[in-house]
Amino acid sequence: EKKIRQRIESYDPDVVVSVHPAMQLAPIKALRKLSKAKGKHIPFYTVVTDLASGHATWFQRNTERMYLASESLFRLARRRGRTPKENIVMSGLPIRHDFALEAQELGDRNTPDGRSYQMSVKQELGIDPTKPMVLLMGGGEGVGSLDTITNEIYAALVKHGVDATICVVCGRNEKLKTELAERDWDAVLRGEHRPKKKGFWARFRHQRSKTVQDALDHRAAVGEGHHGQGNVNVVGLGFVTRMAEYM
Repeated sequence: EKKIRQRIESYDPDVVVSVHPAMQLAPIKALRKLSKAKGKHIPFYTVVTDLASGHATWFQRNTERMYLASESLFRLARRRGRTPKENIVMSGLPIRHDFALEAQELGDRNTPDGRSYQMSVKQELGIDPTKPMVLLMGGGEGVGSLDTITNEIYAALVKHGVDATICVVCGRNEKLKTELAERDWDAVLRGEHRPKKKGFWARFRHQRSKTVQDALDHRAAVGEGHHGQGNVNVVGLGFVTRMAEYM
């Protein structure tokens, strides 16, 4: 709490807005002390960036405004955090303006105009417009098990005869981006790229979305014009500033 208080004080803010579940209780305590020391009130607002469910640490009683996207989050805030009703604002999920603009340009993605727009954007981004695209993200830092997940999806798509482009948002993780660019994908198919922790590998396979697996199994069963392996390429993206276009 002391370090957080010192960091907040260095900015001399008029208001503090938190968008992370781990940054709730400690900043609230820090602001209480800062407000007393400075002789001025510094309000604390919470913007819950989850859509339908959220970690318990999101919900605190002493936040002065909590912005939520759904009724299920409202119930969680009332039950877990005992957040007063008058402090809750049903605002929807805030998004960067670029996403709204792209959605406006796209319109209905299933119409001829929508499909044409998607193809033009893919061409502009250097992505094969004739193939479906799988977008993997691990936040701005490129964290999580992106390496393992990429290998698993790549192998599944190839073996099920699905043509696709896998775009992996590596963020600031330049090491991962370089490794993906230099990876021997034939070795991935042979199972030579395994994570060190076999327990995780087993859990990941078990927890794979049943919907995704059913779709892959269905495509393999009906063929859909494919014979043999799918044509899959992997593109490692750095810190993406035009994310709305990839979405």
